[in-house]
Amino acid sequence: PNYRYHHSPPALLLLFIIALSSLTAQFVKAECSASDHDFENDPALQTMSFDIGYGPQEFRAYVEPDVATFYNEPPGSKTRRKPSHPGWAAKFVNMSNQRVRLFWDPRNGRPGSPIKVLQPFEAGGTASFPKHEFYVTPYDDEDVILHRWSISPPQAVYYYDPITVPGDEEATQTNLDNLSVQDFESYRRHVDSRDFAKHYFNFTGREYLSMYPRNKPSHKIWRADYFGQEHWVTTRETHFVEHPELKELTKISSSEGRNRVLRDDEPRLLEQYRTQEPFLNMTMKVLSCAPRAFEIKNFLSQTEVEHIMYLTTGMELHRSTTAGSQDASRDQTRNTRTSLNTWVYREKDQIIDTIYRRAADLLRIDEALMRPRSKDEYPKMSSRGSIAEALQLVHYDVGQEYTAHHDFGYSDMFSNKQQPQRFCTLLLYLNEPEEGGETEFPRWVNAETREGLAVEPEIGKAVLFYSQLGDGNMDDWSQHAALPVKKGEKWLMNLWVWDPVYG
Repeated sequence: PNYRYHHSPPALLLLFIIALSSLTAQFVKAECSASDHDFENDPALQTMSFDIGYGPQEFRAYVEPDVATFYNEPPGSKTRRKPSHPGWAAKFVNMSNQRVRLFWDPRNGRPGSPIKVLQPFEAGGTASFPKHEFYVTPYDDEDVILHRWSISPPQAVYYYDPITVPGDEEATQTNLDNLSVQDFESYRRHVDSRDFAKHYFNFTGREYLSMYPRNKPSHKIWRADYFGQEHWVTTRETHFVEHPELKELTKISSSEGRNRVLRDDEPRLLEQYRTQEPFLNMTMKVLSCAPRAFEIKNFLSQTEVEHIMYLTTGMELHRSTTAGSQDASRDQTRNTRTSLNTWVYREKDQIIDTIYRRAADLLRIDEALMRPRSKDEYPKMSSRGSIAEALQLVHYDVGQEYTAHHDFGYSDMFSNKQQPQRFCTLLLYLNEPEEGGETEFPRWVNAETREGLAVEPEIGKAVLFYSQLGDGNMDDWSQHAALPVKKGEKWLMNLWVWDPVYG
């Protein structure tokens, strides 16, 4: 099969490759172009001073850089364009000790559309638009409207607070006295978070979509200082360029834990079917600085794409180049497979396991975090489960789309103090529609156009974007859409990684 690296790597990396070519007998450790100092000292994080009643405190907050710096030009020399897409995150916080129902109001005389049941002191939300209206009712009586909101950006967080009665301290105190100790503590935490959010908005210009306090991400976030900026990562998890025999592709036990660790000097899984190069270079190119989005061409090889399609649909995109007996076996399997498997777990086989390991190197995350672990692996973590979800296959026919949405949700500290949320998304394109099917970031920050950033699908290409900011807040600008397929069809896979644990 044909095999190719992606476009020319940076000059320093070329020197590294030349030097490495003389060391074929030695192993190569996964490396990258950024140092720990680069990751830890993001200039977008600035110190914010605030006081919410406990004395002066400091917080390292994300402050969006001036748009001109995204073009490597002096601050103030360019003007940010307002996006034509008016979408906005909308989070609703139930600050009561009663269950309530959240509805979207169509304002046409018809009943509202249910969004979510909000448990006591719980939050929920959706992507919305200016002037959309929402309301909450008692859980057991949908005819009584307790509170109503009209979406009005830049506000993104809306509170249902029946405890505090504006202008009536006596009524407020009575409501507080009627709360249990636990409910009072929950209410106090929401009040603290609401007060912190006011300081955060005044300092950053953004709404705080998390619940304060939430720790900054435990994983590294790649810098996106300017458009076209490139980073490189080397990985031992090289491309498969030949299809292994079916009998060699075996399910991996999820209980093996530490036994699945591969040292840098150990052979990779089914290494005989991979390119003979000692490592794979992955070049990341910045597509957007806010949200932070990157493309990685040729993240998957053609052989790996074909394998994924075969696993999930039974389809052969191309005739296999392996032995005739294997072709017959695959064709027979295809004829009997009628259902579509939409989820592919890392333990499915060695090729899928390799894709997870490669993704871990790209994200600068230990691969052990992306699988079940032994007791002695990260023993301080609250969970031994993977922080990565199974790969999700998505298929679009002509006219199908996925309108603008966020990949993150709205957690709270009561069900889990760590407030686990999706951290980043890795999109893996498996084909190229004849027309349409782009991934769009409709609210990307730029100085040239009001239109969204549309990323065209390319076979084997990956797109990485982050749902969280470097300070632990959710990134409202990470809203994205799958544009309608106009001709042909579209196949891709999502890999979602969580922080700090899978919720």
